[in-house]
Amino acid sequence: MAGKFTKNALITFATRALTVAFGAGISIIIARVLGPEGKGVYSLAILLPGLLVTFTNLGINPATVFFVAKNRYPTKEILGNNIILTILISALAILIGLIIIFFFSNQLFPGVDKEYLLLALCLIPLPLFFDFISHILIGLQKIATYNIVYFLQSLLFLILVGVFLLGLQFGITAAVLAQVIAYFLAGIALFFFTEKETAGIYLKPNKTYLKDASFYGLKVHLGTVISFLHYRACLFLINIFLNPSAVGLFSVAVGIAEGMWLISESVGTVLFPKIASETNPDSLKRFTPLVCRNVLLVALIVAVLLIVFSHWLIVLLYSDSFLESVQPFRILLIGALAVCGHGVLVNDLMARGKPILVSYIAGIPLILNIILNVLWVPRWGITGAAWATTVSYSIMFIITVLVYSKISGNKIIDIILPHKSDLQYYQNLFGRLKSLRTGGRKT
Repeated sequence: MAGKFTKNALITFATRALTVAFGAGISIIIARVLGPEGKGVYSLAILLPGLLVTFTNLGINPATVFFVAKNRYPTKEILGNNIILTILISALAILIGLIIIFFFSNQLFPGVDKEYLLLALCLIPLPLFFDFISHILIGLQKIATYNIVYFLQSLLFLILVGVFLLGLQFGITAAVLAQVIAYFLAGIALFFFTEKETAGIYLKPNKTYLKDASFYGLKVHLGTVISFLHYRACLFLINIFLNPSAVGLFSVAVGIAEGMWLISESVGTVLFPKIASETNPDSLKRFTPLVCRNVLLVALIVAVLLIVFSHWLIVLLYSDSFLESVQPFRILLIGALAVCGHGVLVNDLMARGKPILVSYIAGIPLILNIILNVLWVPRWGITGAAWATTVSYSIMFIITVLVYSKISGNKIIDIILPHKSDLQYYQNLFGRLKSLRTGGRKT
C-alpha cells in the first residue's frame, strides 16, 4: 500500500510543485504589470465565480471519487451524469452571478467595474467541468493522467498571461480571458483522456447515481462552502474596510503561503481513493497518521525556510511595491502549516464515509475568522487579517486532530509527531528515488 501510494504522491507533488511555480509566475506577471490595485481588482473579480462554483457544486467532486473508488456505478454513466450536472449547475450559478452583479456589486465589490465581474462569469462552467470530470480519474487512481491535465491547464494559463499582459499589454480583461481559454483547451484534453479510461460515455441521467452523489456530496458540501469562505472571506472584508490595493498586497502574501498546501493536497489526492478502497482495518488505522505527521514535518521545514527568505523572495519576485506583503506572509505561513495537517485528516474522514464531520469541523473556525477580521483589519490592516486567518486555521487543525483521534483510535502524539520508525519510510523513499534515477538498473 505504501509503495504505490508514495509513487503516486511523489508524481502528484512534482506536478503540483510545477503548477505552483506556474501559478507564481502568473501572479508575478499580473502583479508587476497591473500593480497592487490592478492585482486586487483581478483577485476580487475571479473571487465571484470561485464563490458561485463553491456554493453550487453540491460536493460532487468528493462524491465522484468515493463512488468511482467503490465501483458502485459504471464509470461511463458517472462521466455522462457529471456532464449533465455541469450544465445544470452552471446555468444556476451564472443566473445567481448576474443578479449579484446588477443589484449588489456596489456593496459586495466596491471599486471593481461590472465588466470585469461579467467576464469572470465565463469561468463558471469551465472549472466545474474540469473538476467534475478530473475527479473520475482520481477515483480510478489514474493519478498520472490526472496530473497531465492539471499540468496542462496551468501551463496554458501561464503562456497566455505572458502573451496577453507582457506582449500585448491588454490589462485586467486579458488576465481573466487567459484563464478562460486555458480551462477550455485543457478541458478538451481532459474529456478525451477520461472518455478513454471509462471506455465511452453514457449521457442518459441515472436517477439513482444523481441521488446518491447528491446525498453524499451535500454532506461535505457545507464544509466546502465554509472552508472557501474561511480562506477567502478576508478578501471581502479587506476591500470593504480598506481598498483594492490592500487586497492586492494581501493576495500576494496569501498566494505564496498557500503554495505550502501543495504538500497536503498532493498527498490528499492520492489518500482519498486509497482509504476509500482499503479493506484492512489495521492498515487504515496506521497509514493516515504516518502520512499526517510526515507531511507536517516537511511543511514545517518549508515554512521555516520561507520565513527566513521571505523579504528577499517577495521583493525579487514582486518588486518593492509589495514590501507590505512580507509581514502578513510570515504570519500566514503558520496557518498554512496547520492547513497541511488538516488537509490530510479530512481526506481520511471523507474516505471513511463521514463527510458531514468535515462540515461541522469547519464551522467554528469560520465564525472566529470573520469576527477576528472585523475586529483586527480596521485596526491593524492586512497584518491583522493575517493573524485572524492564522488563528482560525490553527483552531481548525486542533479540532480536526481531536475528531480524527476519537474516530480512528489513534493517539494525538502519533498523529502529529514523527516517530523513529519513520526513518525506515524515508530510507525506502530514497531507495525508490534512486531506483527511478538509475532506471531500475542494479548498481
